[in-house]
Amino acid sequence: MSIGNKTKDYLKEHAGVELISSASAPKNDDPLRFWTGHPTENILVDLHPFAIGAYQNPHPSGGGNWAGPFHGRPVLIRELAPAIHARCTLASQSTSQGYLAVLRFWWRLFDALEAIPDQNGKTLARVESVADLHALHESAAHQRNMLPIYFTGFVLLANDARKLHKPRLSRLSWIAPRRDDPVRRLIPQDQAKAIKIQLKQDWEAVRNAWSRHDAIRAEAQRRAAFADDPDGGACSGEQSTQLSDEAERLLKNWEHFQRIQQASGRLLPSGEQLMDGMSRPALHYEGLELKVMRAISFPTVEEADVAYHLALMGSGWNPSTLGRIDASKPDIIFDHPKSGAQRVLASEEVEEVTMKADKPRARGKTQYFTGLKKHKSSPPMIVGAYLERSAPLREQLRQDCDAAKAELDRLRSMTANQTDIARQLKKVQELQEGCRSVWLYLDGKGCINWLDYKHWNRYKRNSGKLVSYLDLVLERLNKQRVSRGEQPIPSVTPSDFRDIYGRMVYVQSGGNILAVMLALGHSSTQSTNSYLENNIFNEESDEHARRFMTSLFSELELGRIDLTILAHLVRNGPLTPEMQTRLEEFRRLMRSRVGVGCADPRHPPGHVAPDHHEGKLCGTQLCLRDCPHAKFLPESIDGIAMRVEELVAMYDNLPRETWLRGEFPEELEAGECLLNKLFKPGIVTAAREKWRGKIASGDHLVPGMGPIPEQESA
Repeated sequence: MSIGNKTKDYLKEHAGVELISSASAPKNDDPLRFWTGHPTENILVDLHPFAIGAYQNPHPSGGGNWAGPFHGRPVLIRELAPAIHARCTLASQSTSQGYLAVLRFWWRLFDALEAIPDQNGKTLARVESVADLHALHESAAHQRNMLPIYFTGFVLLANDARKLHKPRLSRLSWIAPRRDDPVRRLIPQDQAKAIKIQLKQDWEAVRNAWSRHDAIRAEAQRRAAFADDPDGGACSGEQSTQLSDEAERLLKNWEHFQRIQQASGRLLPSGEQLMDGMSRPALHYEGLELKVMRAISFPTVEEADVAYHLALMGSGWNPSTLGRIDASKPDIIFDHPKSGAQRVLASEEVEEVTMKADKPRARGKTQYFTGLKKHKSSPPMIVGAYLERSAPLREQLRQDCDAAKAELDRLRSMTANQTDIARQLKKVQELQEGCRSVWLYLDGKGCINWLDYKHWNRYKRNSGKLVSYLDLVLERLNKQRVSRGEQPIPSVTPSDFRDIYGRMVYVQSGGNILAVMLALGHSSTQSTNSYLENNIFNEESDEHARRFMTSLFSELELGRIDLTILAHLVRNGPLTPEMQTRLEEFRRLMRSRVGVGCADPRHPPGHVAPDHHEGKLCGTQLCLRDCPHAKFLPESIDGIAMRVEELVAMYDNLPRETWLRGEFPEELEAGECLLNKLFKPGIVTAAREKWRGKIASGDHLVPGMGPIPEQESA
């Protein structure tokens, strides 16, 4: 089999952009100030505050996460600097900032310890080097309930520095503080289904809005063509198109927006340009709205959130994986290989389509998801549709990025100061991030923005509080559920969607761990098993315990404890009237000698009881001889095993003629067949051994035979 030649440059036909190359970071000879080498998120790491101290809030507005000042420790930070540089060289922005947060935390811890005098009024020796670290600092970290990530992060850096210290120091064998595992509470499956249905309805509303806006643009184009050429033949029939009032309002907004676009030469005219010299009341009086103008051609933040959340819930991916799909790659969405060549949504004849992305939490491992093309709400179709809708915004970002990189090159050629270069480099990186993002949208100010999967609260209430899109969805759902007397859905986060998806796959596959492993993109069954234990099994166990206690007290209120009903309540929920009737009928069945229920004990068939007297009970009770009235129950195993061992004993001790004339071979064959098909092998073996021993010891007499004589050994 040959892979063949693959053309990798599908980008222009896919989204109209080119591959984005990373801007290189400037060089710096200062050991306490360096640029990381991450291909897309390189940042400037400045360690000087740890050498000279930080005494003022670095945030001009006084906000941020400022936790207080700390003193400088120049020798200690110079010893740690090579280790920090090595660990941050290829690290992402969040990882590098995490190491800086670790240092700030420990610097403040050192200051706090050194300020506390002991009983003699002496204070702890000042930490100036990694050689000054000892067990008291480990104990202080435990007493302050330090986060394990802060503890282990500093110990890693300190041990790296102690290796380079002259003389070389032994590594710190500190034990990190233990933290309780986070408790995950999954919402019930019916509530998860309600959320997914609501997301699908929102997505369908988005698709309908896009179709309506496309029709408005097409109508504007037809009218413009007719205005240029009233006798244009095909266009002449379009002049009489009647639109609704709402459609006419949208058309008026689009025509105004298009006119400003042409006059300004910009894809995204500014708000001032769109005002066209009018005041806001005058604009409103004309039926024009800036938000409506922009939404006709470009996706909004609400539409981006709807598409993202539905794709997230339908794929089971991590929020970071779906949020960081690289739109600059040409083959992130392709026809499934079994359907033909890998083309980017090129043929509707292909039934399945696949999307792929690198999973940051698995060191860049590629994760795949395949869906049907006919399902417009499948994750690959959602991502493909959104890519197409946001393509003009991505093209504009590419142009802005090229201009920003040209300005960066100009600053470098002028040997500008590092602050200006760093500021311009940050701008380039932000634009490159936008070019890679699938989830572009036009915000309220008319600027291109994209979803940040780390910050969900994007919608402001009248009170000023920011809430997430999921908060708005739950608010709508809970309002309906409460009105119907149903239990409201508690708070749900996007990270819960992966657990909900994993539970769904586990249930639908009948508990198949391999199916869950493939669906969640795990590398081993061990990871999947740990995932299920932490996120699904514990929750199911708690739910079973809650159902058991609720059902138990419900039965006690009725003055009974029916174990059969109690087991059904815990496993399957309430009994229906039909189930109750069947249970009562089952319990009214008479049992034969072999523990088999009988539907009509007073009218046995002729081949079972040929000498039966009308109106009397069955005297033979040969239920295993193909009796149509026999009802084999779960508890019938003991009686059937007894009868089978009786027949085996009869076979061993009766004359052959007697054995054959009594139709005992057919009964023995039927009994063994029932044991093999209806009951578990281990239980059958134990039951037969029990009755075999009783017959051999004389504790049980075979009907019509009496005691079995002991067999002489050969």
